[in-house]
Amino acid sequence: EPVPPGSVSPAGTAAAPAAPVVDPEEIALLIDRGKAFLAGGDVAAARLLLRRAAEAGDAPAALLLGATFDPSALERLKILGAVGDAAQARQWYQRAAALGSADAARKLDALASR
Repeated sequence: EPVPPGSVSPAGTAAAPAAPVVDPEEIALLIDRGKAFLAGGDVAAARLLLRRAAEAGDAPAALLLGATFDPSALERLKILGAVGDAAQARQWYQRAAALGSADAARKLDALASR
């Protein structure tokens, strides 16, 4: 019988999924390549790379990923055709805050004041 997420299986182990293990060098590479794609205007590719690093528990990646959804950040970056999503930006900024980013609270405040 399936075990509901977050509950304890009969073997006594939690059924919650663990963050994927990604080594620090790979995380740095993912972020660098994500920034390069962002600088080139390829938001979709940047999001894919940054999401991988953010889901592995990297706060700066989560913060930057949030910015790729933040309508104000996209406007500042002058990325044409990129669609902002304040709810997604908030989710990633909250994740960055939970991972220890000091800048995330400021980003959340700015997002909320719009």
